Amino acid sequence: MNEKNYTIKDIARMANVSRGTVDRVIHGRGKVSKSTYEKVRLILDKLNYQPNLVAQTLRKGEVCRLAVLLPDFKFDIFWKRPINGIDTAIKDYASIGVRVDKFLFNPLRASSFRKNAKSILEDGYDGILVAPNLYRESVEFFRECDKIGLPYVTFNTYIENTNALGHIGQDLEQSGKTAASLMTKLLPGPEELMVVHVEESLENARHMQEKESGFKQFYEERNSGGVRIHVLKTDNLKKIKKTFLQVLKTNPGIGGIYVSTSKVYIIAQILEKHSISSFLIGYDLLDENIRYLKSGHIDFLIYQNPGIQSNLGISCLVDHLLFKADIAKKKLLPIEIVIRENIENYLQ
Repeated sequence: MNEKNYTIKDIARMANVSRGTVDRVIHGRGKVSKSTYEKVRLILDKLNYQPNLVAQTLRKGEVCRLAVLLPDFKFDIFWKRPINGIDTAIKDYASIGVRVDKFLFNPLRASSFRKNAKSILEDGYDGILVAPNLYRESVEFFRECDKIGLPYVTFNTYIENTNALGHIGQDLEQSGKTAASLMTKLLPGPEELMVVHVEESLENARHMQEKESGFKQFYEERNSGGVRIHVLKTDNLKKIKKTFLQVLKTNPGIGGIYVSTSKVYIIAQILEKHSISSFLIGYDLLDENIRYLKSGHIDFLIYQNPGIQSNLGISCLVDHLLFKADIAKKKLLPIEIVIRENIENYLQ
């Protein structure tokens, strides 16, 4: 392997051509005869030459401007970790001319999403990282991005039939199936179960729909005809306690509860306060979730690595825009199971 960092001047000398000719071959611009192109290309391939695109960008005084559109953690603490992942990426890439601006919207208000999306479209960004948890508004935004050729990467929630450069997340249907598989370990016989969607509009939230679908599919594929699955959905946090307790009262046989988001601690609080015994599965390492996992009120947490997702999303945009690299259309992270016995490994 050749350790020398070859310059365009070196390659021009080897090929006995001008530096301008080498530049045209590398970047595919301008006219070069076939024989000259092949001669230069052969040397480039032999040396495994890669142009220093970052250095070129800095010499030109250019800045790569990225925008991130995601929910504000003031409304949902889950989004604090993705913001931390983005902040890490900002530090990592600042020295090579990358600037990242965060646009935070209220996840309960579509108008907040639209307002921030409009600002991004008007500000001339080079690329966008989006958490498209509001389905309709996200699809509308992506259409506008496509019209002006603005590249975007998604994370957390996968939206089909878009022109996204790539997506980083987990297979959410498989995540739902994993939760169901875990539930069978807790309740091996015929079960009566509940799926709970908390404080988001299920009709506009693909991530929750896919998890519920995967959970139900698991039992359908096993021909578990004796399993009854109740679904509770509410976007009103004030009413959830009353509604949840009413479902349990009407269906006293419910022995397992699956919460499709990181708000599983809300259900754990209700179970604890009313001394209700039920198996409980949910998502992510929020402080309250960790506390209830340690106390035994939550049995399993599925960790989605949201900080890694957002960080990788920025990396994908940088690789594409600065290094002209091809990026994977979909990068799926492992589905990690956290229990009381291994939680400390995630807190170090």
